[in-house]
Amino acid sequence: MMTSIRVFFLSILMITSNWNEVGKRNAAIKAATKSYEETDYEASITNHLRLVSEYNLTTPNVTYNLALSQHYGGQLEQAGLTYQSLYQSPDKNIASFAYNQNGVILGGEKKYDEALEAFKMSLINNPTNESARYNYELLSRWLEKNPEQQEQQQQDQQDKEDQEKQEEQDKQDQKSEEKKDGEGEEETKEDEASESQKKEDKEGEKSQEEKDSEEASDIESDLSDREKALEKVKEKLQEMNLSPEQAAQILEAMNAAELRYIQQNKKKPTKKPQRGLPEW
Repeated sequence: MMTSIRVFFLSILMITSNWNEVGKRNAAIKAATKSYEETDYEASITNHLRLVSEYNLTTPNVTYNLALSQHYGGQLEQAGLTYQSLYQSPDKNIASFAYNQNGVILGGEKKYDEALEAFKMSLINNPTNESARYNYELLSRWLEKNPEQQEQQQQDQQDKEDQEKQEEQDKQDQKSEEKKDGEGEEETKEDEASESQKKEDKEGEKSQEEKDSEEASDIESDLSDREKALEKVKEKLQEMNLSPEQAAQILEAMNAAELRYIQQNKKKPTKKPQRGLPEW
């Protein structure tokens, strides 16, 4: 018996709680409807967003009223997105209204081709939508009389696409340039190393040339002394009454021997070579 009474009271509490939730939701729906009817679009937007977020009311009617509130409340970009969310609505009337209203926004933004397409889709979803038919025919005739407007729109659209492509290309070029700069720095370091090596080689060649020059100078000095000595020997040979042939043979032999001595003496190392290294 007590268990039955508890279940009864719990049921009453649950029903009361549900009634309270239903009451709150109905009050929120009334507030949204009232604010829209009174053209208080700012409040209407707030109230309809509350229906979506707090009560998960995403019916086509609620969404459409939210889009209208955003549209007439000046939130055109957001309104366009909300209208587009209704394009695939199973309610063809709502889809038609959404296409027509978004076409009005697109026309105001001078996106005439897109607006014309929106009016067309509105009629496809509901051929009896007279507002969409009027908008479609009005815009079509106006574009026929003002073809430069459509051409200007197409040119603006093309310029926009070209600008986007150029910006994308600039980004790619910048990335390539940064990558190239990094490689350039590496090449510069390699070039500096190469130049440094060339400089060392050049200095080495210069040092070797100076060394060869010094050795040549030493040889010339030795040859000069040798010539003086040979002159003295030649005078002594003449005093010995030798024939010119005999004197020439003796001088030639002395000359060859002395030259061999000078060359061998120049090739001798001045210090003991290091162990394990070849003797150059």
